[in-house]
Amino acid sequence: MRIGLVVDATCDLPQDFLQKHRIPVLPIRIHLAGQSLMDRRVPQATQAFYRDLLPKVGSEDRSEPLQVAEMQEWFLETLVTRFDQVLCLTLSAQRSLIFEHATQASFGLLQRYRERRAAAGVAGHFAMRVLDGGNIFAGTAVLAAEAIRLIGDGAHPNSLRARLEQLSGQVCTFLVPDDLGHLRRRGFRKGERGGLIDHLRGAALGLGSLLDVKPVISVQQGEDKPVSLAPSFDKAAEKLLAHARARVLAGDLLAPQLCMSFAGELSQVRDLPGFAELEAACGERGVTLHLAMLSPTGAINLGPGALSLAFAAPPVGFS
Repeated sequence: MRIGLVVDATCDLPQDFLQKHRIPVLPIRIHLAGQSLMDRRVPQATQAFYRDLLPKVGSEDRSEPLQVAEMQEWFLETLVTRFDQVLCLTLSAQRSLIFEHATQASFGLLQRYRERRAAAGVAGHFAMRVLDGGNIFAGTAVLAAEAIRLIGDGAHPNSLRARLEQLSGQVCTFLVPDDLGHLRRRGFRKGERGGLIDHLRGAALGLGSLLDVKPVISVQQGEDKPVSLAPSFDKAAEKLLAHARARVLAGDLLAPQLCMSFAGELSQVRDLPGFAELEAACGERGVTLHLAMLSPTGAINLGPGALSLAFAAPPVGFS
């Protein structure tokens, strides 16, 4: 049985990991500066986006999922002859319509996949389940990386899905925006679930006029709240990395994955105070540290230089 994992383009995993494990990436449409483009998590395209388009982001710019018919065609072209069973992992259904559209698209596959597999000379049935990952950015990446580990260990699709459903509510995701002014300028897209970070924006801008103070924001189980403040981005990031290192060394992680993503050059993350110590702690405890670029969707909402970090662990107070 050929088991496959699909993620959407907001899942912040490194390109080499996606390629090594042959993980298909469901594209997301980006509307920005009068242009429409597809995000497929291609590093060169993301770098060009950061350089040329992100500085032009306005209040109406956004990302949006493919329409149901588009998704269904993508599933048919990409998945039904390559795999026998597929788990499609999406970011939180509370924050995007991707899960809803993917679920609807998967239903239509039941009537169409047989002809496509027969034409390709592929025998047997095809099955697909769509899972609401309940997380965003690096948080979704934690679930995806753990799914790949479990598939490699021979997990049955049912036990794989059950494990991810159980783990999704225990992912601790943290965000450090570098430019609260960007969040303020973005404003709110009222009534639009695709306005991915509206709750976060409210949490960050609840700090009032302290635009020079950088928050560490916790995103867990649908609740966004500042858990720490620092006078600079580097200080905020240092606090976050120290917190993550302490959780790793305490043996608290429920899955051996720690994911980080950044809206900019990744060398800047490696140079942050505390990164080397966190990386060493992960190596000591057998935890894989995945470092990737933040998706364009994340960058549109959080702004340039934003950091996302996540791991699965029981919740504790931030210190």
